[in-house]
Amino acid sequence: MGNLGYGAFPTHPGEVLKDEIEERGITQRQLADCMGLTYSVVNEILNGCRPLTAKTALMFEAVLDVPADSLMYLQAKYNMQTARNDSSVTDVLKNIRKIAAVF
Repeated sequence: MGNLGYGAFPTHPGEVLKDEIEERGITQRQLADCMGLTYSVVNEILNGCRPLTAKTALMFEAVLDVPADSLMYLQAKYNMQTARNDSSVTDVLKNIRKIAAVF
């Protein structure tokens, strides 16, 4: 199936959000306080170390007016591309395809 149009490197939604808050001059600590989250949670999301959830996407939407569904789409693409690049997943998929080929 190829790479289905995915780029060479997956884009975590935190990268987009990090650029947005930097452009607006908002600190991560200010953002965390406004959202009622700890600094470490916000920092981990913005640095791509923690996945965005539907709840946190809605919180970012409320404070930054960035559509939550767009953020969740980025997270889903990131998850899929990361899984496709995981050799343990690739090995399992190869075995499944071999078995499925007889159907």
